[in-house]
Amino acid sequence: MTDPAFIIAFVLVFLFSIYLGFTVGTYAGERAATSREYWVYNLIAFVACIVATAILTLIPLLCSAPLGFLAGCFTGLKMGFGESSGPWKKFDRFFNVNKGHRARAARGSGEATRRARHKGKAAPDMISVAQESDAGQGASQGSGHAARKGTRKKR
Repeated sequence: MTDPAFIIAFVLVFLFSIYLGFTVGTYAGERAATSREYWVYNLIAFVACIVATAILTLIPLLCSAPLGFLAGCFTGLKMGFGESSGPWKKFDRFFNVNKGHRARAARGSGEATRRARHKGKAAPDMISVAQESDAGQGASQGSGHAARKGTRKKR
């Protein structure tokens, strides 16, 4: 077990299992429409890891595979689900990452978007669009240039 070839193969199996777990987790996360389904998929991954660990303890080289698969699966589920849920909310806020996931969770628009994706429809509009007046339309149309936003002083 201290042979360099064994250690290298052990690490490669671990990295490959992370990749496989991420691929499976992303697929499952995209299928989950509600937070409840997302957490059910997390539980299934956890139970599968326990069962695989019990079976693969007989083969020392493959002992790292279930843990790598679980880590990849949890991460893939979160990325595929596309919304901060549960403890991920605090993690994302603390490290200031996945701002799109946090915004979607705050707006509550994630579930409607995922349901539309499953049905093959376009995502629902969450923006209110008001018509411009006739005076405002002339400035924004015709020239092809962006409208001037303000006169901010340069330093």
